Amino acid sequence: MGQETIVGSDAVSVLGLPGDLDAFPVYQITRDADGREKSRRMVRLEIRGAINERTAGWRAALEALDARDRAWLLTSKSGQAAGIARKFGDRGLEILYRWCASGLVTFQVKTSSPSGQGHGGLVSWRLADPAHHEACRLSDEKKALRGAQDTAARELAAALTPCPAFQKLVAILKDEKRRAYWDHVIDRGNSILAIGELSAASGEMPALLVKRLARETEADYPHGSEPFAESTQSRVFRAEHRLTAAPVVLKVRRLHDEESRRRMGREITAGKRYGSHPHVMPVLDADPDGRWLVMPLASGDAHKYASSLQETEALLELVRSICEGLRLPHAEGWIHRDLKPANILLLEGRWVVGDWGLGRRRLGESSGPRITQIGTGFGTEGFAAPEMSADAHDDPTPATDIYSIGQLIGAILTRQRPQANIALLPDSGPWRPIAAEATRFKQVDRPQTVDDLLGLLQSIR
Repeated sequence: MGQETIVGSDAVSVLGLPGDLDAFPVYQITRDADGREKSRRMVRLEIRGAINERTAGWRAALEALDARDRAWLLTSKSGQAAGIARKFGDRGLEILYRWCASGLVTFQVKTSSPSGQGHGGLVSWRLADPAHHEACRLSDEKKALRGAQDTAARELAAALTPCPAFQKLVAILKDEKRRAYWDHVIDRGNSILAIGELSAASGEMPALLVKRLARETEADYPHGSEPFAESTQSRVFRAEHRLTAAPVVLKVRRLHDEESRRRMGREITAGKRYGSHPHVMPVLDADPDGRWLVMPLASGDAHKYASSLQETEALLELVRSICEGLRLPHAEGWIHRDLKPANILLLEGRWVVGDWGLGRRRLGESSGPRITQIGTGFGTEGFAAPEMSADAHDDPTPATDIYSIGQLIGAILTRQRPQANIALLPDSGPWRPIAAEATRFKQVDRPQTVDDLLGLLQSIR
């Protein structure tokens, strides 16, 4: 004797079942030792889409699903009725009706509900044959892609292993829990190899890794809720690069007006354009719409280190660094327009020029004089050159930034804040004539280039 379960070939009527679905009886058959049927008992109902619905449209129905529901459907194990309840709750049966009518699934239910009408509760479900074949195809494709990804990760890790600067990339490529990042890391890692950066790199270079792995995704930089600095324009947070754990600074724009967007856009453009210079603060990653940017974490600004900058050699190093950082931007028509102690930062032991938000691009590329109207103040009072009060768009030249450097020298050595359009000079010493030359009221009377200013520094021994 034995038992088997078969599905009947003729649909039966079930009260309350949607018209685009068919119900087929599922029988449990008992046979004797000779294989003859002894008894037949209906134990369940199998629900399928009506034949005209099953043969067309299942692929369109699959594509029309929400991406998360589609992924769940194609990867869930058939037969787990409880999974439907966990996923969809009370909507589970309604969703199965819809999927079944589209030819995506079939399911089995008990023969009657507690009230004796319609059908009973869900017993099991499975993908209909066309959808099952699609799920198998996608699974095979995913396995092939995963295998190719494994190979690419191993090969890249082997190539990067000899270079200390890229050990964090190697660690990511060997960490199965970080597989979600592998495609991105493989793409960027291969770019590093292609441009020969591997042979040029030495030591740990966290900022380089952050820049190379940039994805224009703010979620890559988790941070606390409290900024360590803020202004009317932005809030600045200490953050961490999720992929490499490198400490960084996340600067988030506070205002949403057009000028605020342009301002951060200028800072992003300058930081990316000139940030490869050792004396310009680089922008490592940024939002395409200028809502936020990421920079390396500096140890402080010139105001914080004002005491140590009283030493002649220390101040010489700072002024030379500013001049070196400005040389290429000035040559290309960019003027910073906001040089002050807070925007001169100490990064990995060297001074860098930061925050180009008020910078003016070369004429013809800038936002236009409507943003910096004639007769309006611009820049930071006391550090801004006199011509900035007249026409901050067309008048500035490299001599405008040189004025700010002269005021910065005076502010550091006197420990005072400069006043608008009044030169702040040290009482005496070798820096007084240099600051005086840099801060002459008329542009034409000042050093015209950073190299002219560097030439004046030769008088300091």
